[in-house]
Amino acid sequence: MQKEVQVTVVGKVFRANRLKVLALNRALGEYFRLVKWYLGFNSKSKNFLHTNGYEEAKSLFDLNTALIQTARDKAVEVLKSFDKRKNKDSFLRLKHLSIRFDKRCYSFSKTTNILTPYWLTLSLNKRERISLPIVFGERQKQRIEARARTSMNPTLSSCHGSFKARWKL
Repeated sequence: MQKEVQVTVVGKVFRANRLKVLALNRALGEYFRLVKWYLGFNSKSKNFLHTNGYEEAKSLFDLNTALIQTARDKAVEVLKSFDKRKNKDSFLRLKHLSIRFDKRCYSFSKTTNILTPYWLTLSLNKRERISLPIVFGERQKQRIEARARTSMNPTLSSCHGSFKARWKL
């Protein structure tokens, strides 16, 4: 029997300016509120959430439509995971969350810039698009170079004021 191995490559956002950090924090907060809003439906069906909440979510939350859909999927995953692990007296309390981007709302490129050759461009909402320099360690660079032409959906998370992007290869 053949098993599949998944490798995660982590890159750090390198010296993002204040306005980009502010935009990321705003988007992360909005995404967090959206996932909690979807959790309020208490449904593990993506189809139900899409039918009953998608149009309202577009008007209530300032995120692009791809992020609204990934937030819906994230809410379903959170609820399913909670139901698998819950005890009799436990309740769902969401503390941390990372934004999942799919190919509709990001681009990843390599430039000729020596200091920061890797750039991640994110579409956060209808009006805002930001480009962030990403730095990798040597082993991560090798893995990214080997998979540069394939689709790699990043997940962006914040920890103690710095942002990290993760790619599952």
